[in-house]
Amino acid sequence: MFNKNKRIIKVEGMKCEHCKEKVIDALMKQDEIKKVNVNLDKKEVTIVPEKNEEINLDKIKNIINDLGYEYMED
Repeated sequence: MFNKNKRIIKVEGMKCEHCKEKVIDALMKQDEIKKVNVNLDKKEVTIVPEKNEEINLDKIKNIINDLGYEYMED
């Protein structure tokens, strides 16, 4: 089923599988997030929320930045 609130964000600084797993683990701890996929080549993180919940981008930005990566603004 298509989730209209799915977001794709750009993240700088992820270089390896360990980076990828750190981002996935941190984001999956959020109750409102159902699925996370990281594409290292494109420097993209795809976030699918539970049902049709809104994604709090400020919260996501803080999580990404706290991990040592750079959330890139749209």
